[in-house]
Amino acid sequence: MDGVTARDLSLAPPPPWPPANPRRRRVLIAVAVAWGLLLAATGLWYSFHGRPTAREQTTIAQAQPTVDQAIENVVRAAGSAVVPAVFGYEKVADCDVTPIRRGSTYARVAWFYTPVGSEPALLDRIVAGLPAGYDANATHSEGGALHTLTADAGNFVAVRGTVAASGLVEIKATTGCRTLGHQPAADPSAPPGTNPLGVTGTWRLHTLPCGLRTLSVTGPVGKPLSTLPRADAVVSTAELYADRTGLAVRTEADVATLTTTSGTCR
Repeated sequence: MDGVTARDLSLAPPPPWPPANPRRRRVLIAVAVAWGLLLAATGLWYSFHGRPTAREQTTIAQAQPTVDQAIENVVRAAGSAVVPAVFGYEKVADCDVTPIRRGSTYARVAWFYTPVGSEPALLDRIVAGLPAGYDANATHSEGGALHTLTADAGNFVAVRGTVAASGLVEIKATTGCRTLGHQPAADPSAPPGTNPLGVTGTWRLHTLPCGLRTLSVTGPVGKPLSTLPRADAVVSTAELYADRTGLAVRTEADVATLTTTSGTCR
């Protein structure tokens, strides 16, 4: 409108920042350096002393002592009424730890030959004898068709048990998928042991830290199970045989796994 003067709305420029304080800047740099050193030192200490928080942080080689101890504990818990046979620490599967990291799963297996009908009681006995920290549990389905065992041996090692056949309980300690670390040594070959059925194949020696030893051979069988004596048999079926000397045989089709086991886990 005529006679009205517009107000000047322009803003004055902000005042300049005060000059940086050199002492404060040095303090901030020192704090940042100290924090970085603390993180590095903590990481280094944890790499030597800390416990892994995920299975993927461990290797197959690191898991082997836990697996061996788990099988030893199972053998001890099973007691002297069964005939055991233990096998080696072997790869059972390839896997992917992450989309870009390959891994493997390893396991050890133990077989327990027991009188037919006593398999559920054996699983219960193993559960009762395992360390409390394993949180072991046996499950028996309604009607008795399925009997299983589950336990946690620590270090991300799972223990699982099943009735593999009438008169045979199988327990497996498994690593889950991990990177290899270094290649575990294969169980050594061995001179042939007691072989009343003439099973042909390579003999292997499998041991546990407690001193239990199993000689095993798998291959075609030369004689039928019916030729073995029944008087001292713990179990004797069309597929299985075991006696108090530690001799045991499991047949599948025309192939047999024959084992002789000595020593105990006390």
